[in-house]
Amino acid sequence: MNHLFVAILAIFLFSTDIGYSQSDSIKYNSKDIRDIYKKIFVKSDSINKFKDKRIAFSLFPSPAGSDAGGGFVISFLTTFYLGEDTKNTRMSEVIFTPYFSLDGQYVFPITTYLYTNKNIYNFTGDYRYMIYPQPTYGLGNNNSETEISRLEYKQWRFYQFATRKVAGNFRMGLGVLFDSYEGISEESFIEEETDYVKYMKGDFSNVSSFGIALQLLYDSRINVINPEQGFYAELDYRNNFNGGLDNQEWKSIYVDLRKYYSLHKKLHRVLAGRFFYWSTFWGDPHYLDLPSIGWDRFGKTGRGFTRNRFRSNGLLYFESEYRTDITRDGFFGAVFFANVSSVSKLYTSEFTKWHPAVGTGLRVKWNKKNNNNVTLDFGVSKNDWSLRVSLAENF
Repeated sequence: MNHLFVAILAIFLFSTDIGYSQSDSIKYNSKDIRDIYKKIFVKSDSINKFKDKRIAFSLFPSPAGSDAGGGFVISFLTTFYLGEDTKNTRMSEVIFTPYFSLDGQYVFPITTYLYTNKNIYNFTGDYRYMIYPQPTYGLGNNNSETEISRLEYKQWRFYQFATRKVAGNFRMGLGVLFDSYEGISEESFIEEETDYVKYMKGDFSNVSSFGIALQLLYDSRINVINPEQGFYAELDYRNNFNGGLDNQEWKSIYVDLRKYYSLHKKLHRVLAGRFFYWSTFWGDPHYLDLPSIGWDRFGKTGRGFTRNRFRSNGLLYFESEYRTDITRDGFFGAVFFANVSSVSKLYTSEFTKWHPAVGTGLRVKWNKKNNNNVTLDFGVSKNDWSLRVSLAENF
């Protein structure tokens, strides 16, 4: 499948505009967790009125099940404005979500999405350190219902993109991408060679990969953590100089499109859709750099599946979600979602096996200043499931 054709077709489909126009404004009569706390514990006849502050901070620690096993997650989310006037500068966010699982996973990820004054520059970052044992299920169409092996490694990542405004909501820029994998080992549960051993030709040595990416970005969303309107389009063309098989270079393309339709003039009724395409070509990357479900930079694809359940040189993903309030004050909300994904037959661009999932989620208004929710999403698919907790919408 031609990479450029996929990108152009998806942009055309997702750029269609329907629904009501809204500004992602914060409703002054809404209720969040702080209002509940003040009502119960603060001896006062009144609650502080909403103030237009430039910074909002949220913290949510919780025990949680996950698609990898039970564990404990702590979510830190900060939103703020770097511009002098919030009317002409978009919201920025920093998210830190350390996770500790009963399966021995220790993940320390930081993601950033920053707008400078008047949205002239945008900086997107993905930084992480991980001790990450994970199950493997095969490559491409060779996907097993049960675990084939348990792959263990440590990872350092530093991804930094910087784009400049070109016209309107469209911007262009460059990115620097670095990954380092250390202490790779595998415990096999099958008699024959695992797909990791076959693909990597038995190489378990440490490896580092470095690349430069050209990024095209379009973002008309007002609120980046709980969008009610707008269109997001990201296209990255990455040239990696090393880290592939035999330490050779390789290339990849990364397309992420998201569209939001408001279905009511006043109430929170939002239909959202996402298209995601990730493919490598002109070289074979390391096994751990191959496109994999749930392994996009924000780790949001594949609700209903174990992360890394499907892996190959190409990944296609579609998802749709309906978001609605349950209570009139917006304190409780719900989502209903469905997605379908496919990885290509290894070394090809043929997508022949598709994997659907459905699910629902609960929302609790955590901070009405930036409209962020505690999100709890449960998804199911054939022979798999996931339970994910966050302080921002899935996309």
